[in-house]
Parts: sequence; structure tokens; C-alpha cells
Amino acid sequence: MLSRQFASVLVGLVIPFAAVLGVIPFISKMGSTVLGFPILYFWVFLWFPLTTVCLCISWHFFDRHTYEDGFDEGGDQ
Repeated sequence: MLSRQFASVLVGLVIPFAAVLGVIPFISKMGSTVLGFPILYFWVFLWFPLTTVCLCISWHFFDRHTYEDGFDEGGDQ
């Protein structure tokens, strides 16, 4: 159970957090652009939808069974 929770937090929160904050020091010094935007802005804004994808993956693979098993059709436990 603990490993499933750890994996859920890792995929849903730690990966996006590390991807944004871990890469910023390296790409902030680059002067290149992507689609006309500085690469730093592009990277940060790219992770808005990617974080949503990570949260979706985390819920689908690790947390969905909790909600499907615990609720009946009326929404009560």
C-alpha cells in the first residue's frame, strides 16, 4: 500500500516539480528560443499541460481503484 502511494506521489507531484525547478538553472542561461518564446518561458508553460498528464496517469494507474471499489451508484460509501 505504501509503495502504491509513493508511486502516485512520485508520478503526480515529484516528477513535474523536479522537471520545472530542476531544469530552470540550466536553461535560464540559454539564449535560444522555441516558437519565438525564450526557452525558459516555453519550458515552464509546457509543464502546465504535462503536469495535468502526470496527475491523470497517477490517478489512472494508482488511485482509481480506490474510488471505484469504495462507492456505490448513489455516491455514498
